[in-house]
Amino acid sequence: MSRPSIAVVGGGVIGLSTALALADRGVCVTVFEPGDAGAQSSWAGAGILFPLLPWDYDDAVNRWCEAGIAAHPAWLQRLQRDSGIDPEHRASGMRIVGGAKGRALEWLANRRVAHQSLANGDLLLPEVTQVRNPRLIRALLASCQRAGVLVRERCPAAALTDDGERVTGVRLAEGELAFDAVVVAAGAWSARLARLAEDRVWPVRGQMLAVQAEPIVPTIVYEDGRYLVPRSDGVVLIGSTLETVGFDVGTTAEAKTALLNWATAVEPALAHAPLIRHWAGLRPGSVANHPLVGPHPDWPGLWLNCGHFRYGLTMAPACAHELAELLLAAHEHAYKS
Repeated sequence: MSRPSIAVVGGGVIGLSTALALADRGVCVTVFEPGDAGAQSSWAGAGILFPLLPWDYDDAVNRWCEAGIAAHPAWLQRLQRDSGIDPEHRASGMRIVGGAKGRALEWLANRRVAHQSLANGDLLLPEVTQVRNPRLIRALLASCQRAGVLVRERCPAAALTDDGERVTGVRLAEGELAFDAVVVAAGAWSARLARLAEDRVWPVRGQMLAVQAEPIVPTIVYEDGRYLVPRSDGVVLIGSTLETVGFDVGTTAEAKTALLNWATAVEPALAHAPLIRHWAGLRPGSVANHPLVGPHPDWPGLWLNCGHFRYGLTMAPACAHELAELLLAAHEHAYKS
């Protein structure tokens, strides 16, 4: 069987993990990223490897998250071994403020997830882990390059090409390049490139803050869509908003004030923590938070790995494995027939 050539459009954690999974299977892979690899939502997120409130999601979302969480330890060890970069994967636990409710406790007990009901009504999940997104991205990029993936940063794919029946490659400013298949993993920008309706994948802005604190936040803290994430060097992330504002990645004073007020209400000592940074990223929203992983329903040769909303980092290794297996099986079938 011939060695297929695959284009991956999008160089975030989903695109790079997909490229690595394909390269591991002997595929010739080129990644096209319009900016710097991982500089969008992959960099901007908090790095929590847990679906926050999984009892609020259906089984399909939780299956992807659980598969991703199970794959992360070995996957991250491989990335660190390949790159020499520590992604800072650690179990920091997560305290859900006011979260010890019946439905949550039933879900946790059924899934045998370690948890404790605290005296104040909070819920502690001591085994929840996190990674440091920027370090993970650097490690993943290095691992891809070591595996032979060609990563073309600052090289946007303007469109896909086709012959009227199937997708045949990508169109760049320099011209058209042909590939056996194209995978769109462009996050919030995936709908147009992947020839999907805009109500299948859309941008959801999240604003976040970072403060420098003493080690006063021992665990991740979550309440009603917002969270504190303590890093090992005393940086604490405060997030996050959920805003439907198109592709606007600007920040607002209103969001900064609201996030700081919430953070200091939960951890009063943070009132004295210096603000380091305020930024925003665009999550790829999707229907019921379901990622699209597999072949395009209408265009042979076009594959999708997008629409992961808040859980791209959590789902990445599992979705990449699934996409690579499906694509290679389809290629083998086409070759034999």
